[in-house]
Amino acid sequence: MRAQNADQFLILATAGVKGRIKQLKQDGDPLAENYDSAYENDEALFGSNESHLLQKYADFLPDDASVLDLGVGQGRNVLSLARRGCQVTGIDTSQVAVDTVNRLASEENLPLEAHLQDFRDYEPDRAYDVALCFGLMQMLDLQGCASLVDRLHHWIRPGGALFLTAWHLEDPSFDTLCGQWERRSGRSFRSPDGKMNRLFLEKGEILKLFFRWEVVHHWEGQGKPHKHGTGKLESHGEVEAVLIRPKK
Repeated sequence: MRAQNADQFLILATAGVKGRIKQLKQDGDPLAENYDSAYENDEALFGSNESHLLQKYADFLPDDASVLDLGVGQGRNVLSLARRGCQVTGIDTSQVAVDTVNRLASEENLPLEAHLQDFRDYEPDRAYDVALCFGLMQMLDLQGCASLVDRLHHWIRPGGALFLTAWHLEDPSFDTLCGQWERRSGRSFRSPDGKMNRLFLEKGEILKLFFRWEVVHHWEGQGKPHKHGTGKLESHGEVEAVLIRPKK
């Protein structure tokens, strides 16, 4: 199935989201449980340094910016921002992640708070200057991705910045999942136990999802080989984007 255009994609955002959130609350988020264990065993599962995008495009992160991190993890992308004076809010579905970030923030008296929430259940009381969305999109199904895109259009103020990464169809795991997971569409999969999803974007699709936004940075290619904790060496077909929401 070919990629849907931005309007069609966003139409999916409202259908069934409340039911999914209710089920998460009842059954727990299995992905969060996996991360809880992983975070407990490795204090820097995804590394200790902030994303190179935050370093390279620091000019779009003023020291007093309000920042939302969707998937705060162990805080590698937000601790340095809070130390600079940014007012940071992080959300995550891992209790260990949230507890870790709040402990580190308290130890240094940083303007940083983490909350145990799925992004579909998060209701901010303001629009943010900057949103970070690193590695979340590929963990969703089509409906969840549409919901995420819709929220990002509203959660970032006009003129604010979005830092985002995702996976594309040339990711090495795509062919593996074709043979092992349930194929939900031409580019999305569900694990055999029904607990996890993977979504791969078509080349250039991210720009269609944010088609009116100013493009500061856009790159798609094969990422560098890396490890998570004691896991095996891996590399992904990566999408990087730094985008500015239109002011009008």
